[in-house]
Parts: sequence; structure tokens; C-alpha cells
Amino acid sequence: MSSSGATTAPTAPARRDPLPIPPYRPPSRAKWKLLWGAINFTLLGTAAYFIERFLRREAKGDKYTYWFYVLFTWRYLRFATALIGWFLYRPAKIPPNPRYRPEDVTVILPTIDPEGEDFAECIRTTCENRPHSVFVVTAGNRLEITQKAVQPYVEQFPHINFRVDVSPVASKRAQVALEIPHIQTAITIMLDDHVFWKEGFLPAILAPFEDPQVGIVGTNKKVRRLPNLPFMRRLWNLLGAIYLYRHNFEVRAANAIDGGAFVISARTCAMRTEIVKLQEYIDGYTNEMFFFGMFGPLNPDDDNYNTRFCVSKGWKVKFQYTRDAEIETTIGVVPPYRKKFFGQVQRWARTTWRSNPASLFTDGSVWAYQPVSVYTVYLTSFTNFAVLDFFLWWLFMQTPLYRTRVWGYFSERWQPVACLVLLSMFSKIVKSLGYWWRHPQDVFPFLLCQILCGYFHSWFKLWALLTFYDHAWTGR
Repeated sequence: MSSSGATTAPTAPARRDPLPIPPYRPPSRAKWKLLWGAINFTLLGTAAYFIERFLRREAKGDKYTYWFYVLFTWRYLRFATALIGWFLYRPAKIPPNPRYRPEDVTVILPTIDPEGEDFAECIRTTCENRPHSVFVVTAGNRLEITQKAVQPYVEQFPHINFRVDVSPVASKRAQVALEIPHIQTAITIMLDDHVFWKEGFLPAILAPFEDPQVGIVGTNKKVRRLPNLPFMRRLWNLLGAIYLYRHNFEVRAANAIDGGAFVISARTCAMRTEIVKLQEYIDGYTNEMFFFGMFGPLNPDDDNYNTRFCVSKGWKVKFQYTRDAEIETTIGVVPPYRKKFFGQVQRWARTTWRSNPASLFTDGSVWAYQPVSVYTVYLTSFTNFAVLDFFLWWLFMQTPLYRTRVWGYFSERWQPVACLVLLSMFSKIVKSLGYWWRHPQDVFPFLLCQILCGYFHSWFKLWALLTFYDHAWTGR
């Protein structure tokens, strides 16, 4: 059902007809992809060569010192670059007369739980942002239940065009693809059914599209922190919140340095409809294989596919990190709590092992468009195990730097080791400082829990590597 007309809200601008979907035109920089890829590959290789030569010279022939320098530089040059990127980041500003407005947006909302509380809040906050269309697509025999759940919003928001559909299989990719032919607006937003928007969210996420080279936009993400939970449920909820804070930090930093982003989360993902309607996009979205075509088709990892496809076509990626563009979601609060949380963590880790090699080697576009992220995001992800800290500390204690006490600022041998340990701890918590600032009551005892869980997560990552072929949607 749908209707049109001006809204009665006094502060909102009058609604207009949506802008037409333009024909697909590749970004201008796409034609130079091979050239820039070759140039950046050469520059990165040259930089690595001279850095290695410098470290070898400084090690003065001592193998322990050499490998300590190599590992320290590999880990903490990335960390320093991320800190610089964090402070350099600037969001896209909302212009006084934006080209794209909420009436240029179609929201696709796949769900298998239309009767849940999260779905009700999700669709309500979506409708309060006044998009042109909301397409709700369920699966199996839940069409009537979904229609009944959506009907109150059809009546409450008559200016929104609603569509309720059903997919024969409960697959997020299949559900989303079913609705693509029906989109009639210039911007498409894919939305998970446990995500909640703020008032004024759509203008914030549409602002980056004022740049005609931007093809996909991501959002600032936050986990809803629930009060008065038992200790273990509070821990799962907190670890989920920390995960998204770290994710925000990494994507914001990479996006500021070279426009990089290893993934634009599908919790809320905005794309130009001209991209979404490409048959090449749809075919890959619904039938993505991995590891030389031996496994698949994938159901999870849809957000990685979206990001990688846009980058491969030369589109810019923008991460809109503002309060207005902040979404809220739930993690670690649905029973069985531990099983669901561990399942999610395992799925996310497997996604990294599947997606990052695809970006680097199968597609390779990141070499042309995101050269710094090739090092800071993709290559270092293969060695990003917290337990390597212990090896780094041990290496340092084998070097002449430690044995001969040549440190001018330390009187005891343990002091430089303590500084190295503190640096490792600081690098673990700095990405989540925003959380601890908002929730100081959680510092004790959960800050220590975060650090310990970071080391425990190394074994999750190792197991995920050994079982990368498992693409079940665990944690659902």
C-alpha cells in the first residue's frame, strides 16, 4: 500500500517525487585502476625494502634484535597509522540544499522474526525517518504474520510506500535480491531487523552521496547496553559493544587515510541503486563462491561482498562517523547468550579469513584505490593475533638492548619490558576508549575482561582459519 502527499510535521520539508535512478556510469577513476595498482604495488614494495634494510642495519647482525625490530614495526607502525587516521577523519557535511533526501530512499528489511520486539522498534524508527519506500521481506510461511506486523505502520505512515513479500528460503541474500527489481529510488538501504535509527538519520547517511564518486556509505555503530543484567549476560553484552567500538575505530581510521574500509556493515548499508540493479552485482550477490569456487554459495558475508564489489568498480567508500549517523543494535542479550555470542564471533572471524584474501588477491582493486589499507588492514589481518605479544616480549628479552641495559632512561631491566607490556595493553584498549568514557561504571572489572578476551580471541581466529570453509550463519 502506498500514498503520497505533504507531511504534517511542521519542521520537515515538503515531500517531492523521488529522483529517477540514473543509468549506470562507472566512476572516472575506474579506467586507471591497473595503472594505479601497479604504481602502488611498486611503491609499497620499495618502502618495505628500504624499511627492512634500515632495520637490518640497526640490528647490527643480532638475529633477535632484527626479528624484534621487524615484528615491532609490523605491528605498531600499523597502530600509529590508525591513530593518525582517527584524528584526521572528517565526515561528510549535510549541505543546506541536499541533492538526496529521505524520499529518494528505499529500505529493504529482511526478517524471519516479524513478531519480535526488535523488529517492531526497527521498522518504527525507520518509518520515523520518512523514506520513500520500506520493503519488508520474510521467508517460508510467514507472509501473513509479517503483513499483520507491518499493517499498523502502513496506517500510521501513509506517505510511505510499503511492500511485504516472501522468499521461498530463509536466506538474507535471496530475500534482499527478491526486492531489487521493485526499487524506484536513487538510493537503496539494506537494513537488519535488529537495528534502530535515530531521528534525522537519513539526511546524515545521504550526505556523502553529494560526491558523485561515492557508491556506498556506512554508519557509526553502537550496541545497546542493557541495565541490571546478571554478570555473564552483562559480559556478553559488553564484549559485543567493544567489538563494534573497535570496528568503528578501524574503519574510521582507514577511511580517513586513503578511503579504505574492509567492510561496510550490512546492519545498515546505503548504496546507489544504479549499482544494486547491475545484473553483475545481483548474480554475484546471490551466488558468491569462495576458495577457487570450491565452496558456497555464501549466505553470510553479504556486507563484504557489497564493499568489495563497489571498490572493484572504482566507487569510493565513505564511513559516516557522526552522532546523527549512529545506529543502535543488540548483541549478547538473546538466549542462549553464550552460544549465540560465540557463534557470532566465530562467524565474524571466518569472514575475515574468506574476505581479506579475496580483496587482496582474487579481486585486487584495493592495491589501486586503498594502498595504505593494503598494509594497515588487509596484510596485517593475517598476523593480528594478540598472543604474538608474548613472542614480542620474549624476543626483546633476548636482545642486547635488554641484556646490556643500554637504556638511558631505565635503571632496572624490568622497566623497559614493563613499558613494552603497557604499550601492548594500551593498543588493546585505545580503540574502545569511547565505550569506557560513556560507561565508566564498567571499567572494573570488565576492562581486564576485555584484555583477557582479546588474547583468548587469538584461538578463535586460529580455529576460524582452520574451518574457514564453514559458512553457516552461526550465532543467529
